[in-house]
Amino acid sequence: MRSQLGWGLIAALAVSSAAVGQTWVDGPPPKHRLVHRNLIAARVNALGLFYEGRFMYRLRLYKNEKVALRDNFLGVGITPQLSPAFVRVGPYLEFAPATFLTLWGSFTFVQYFGSFNLFQSFASARSDFSDTAIRELPKDPATKNYLGNGSELTLGADVQLKVASIVLRSRTRLVRGMYNVREGDRAYYDQMYDSLSPNFGWLFTNDVDVLWQGLENKLVLGARYTGTVPLYEPRHFAAGEATDNPNAMHRVGPFFGYTFKTKDGTAFNNPTVFALVQWWLMHRFRTGADTPTALPMFGLGFQFTGDLWHSKPD
Repeated sequence: MRSQLGWGLIAALAVSSAAVGQTWVDGPPPKHRLVHRNLIAARVNALGLFYEGRFMYRLRLYKNEKVALRDNFLGVGITPQLSPAFVRVGPYLEFAPATFLTLWGSFTFVQYFGSFNLFQSFASARSDFSDTAIRELPKDPATKNYLGNGSELTLGADVQLKVASIVLRSRTRLVRGMYNVREGDRAYYDQMYDSLSPNFGWLFTNDVDVLWQGLENKLVLGARYTGTVPLYEPRHFAAGEATDNPNAMHRVGPFFGYTFKTKDGTAFNNPTVFALVQWWLMHRFRTGADTPTALPMFGLGFQFTGDLWHSKPD
């Protein structure tokens, strides 16, 4: 299964990212690998420009010729992430007991630059975090964007299945942001997920793809559904406010990806371009309240993977 096709767009368009497998196409991978994965993606509605990298050592856990089992590993590395508004960097761990399942986690240290009207934090989960509001907030010294910093824990599970030319994929993430916010603020705007996220709380997000793969596995066409729900606690609301969740988000739309070449073991491998268009089915501000319902989220990106070093295939 060629899992490298298109996973990078998840992190960048959620941003959602990053490729799952970097599989060794011709048989089981070598026992030891130093691999990298790089993604550049841009989007509108919500606006974003992102780079995300993965640089990892992988240890194959066992040797198996079956496609469903052979891409197994335990990996450790570092993940740098950069946008015009922030930088993130930290350790990254992953565990794949089989080709179809990868469990992973990262812990990144985050620094916002104070640019592009970010970092912004808010007094309540019910605060206005629309594009218009975020543009207007810096005009008031009391709500001006500032050099926010903190850390973020992300836990993920990726599942992928292929039947004939049909690929089914799911990527689930739990994200816990822990930021030094203004006194009295309880939530912050997370540009990566376009979410008013609970500070020292969890955000749940899931991407599901149904894709057709063709042209010798170079082309993928299909659709992606994305659901995102901040998991607020009563402490994330101001005193006296209703505590029902106003900020669940859902969107769906077509996905396209094309990989130009694949060659096992090369340093520059799987160069892939991709595009995603998703219409907002539910969003507090992107279904007519601040931006038109007819305006989708549009993303475009490029990613590539590779082996910096690997042991001799056995």
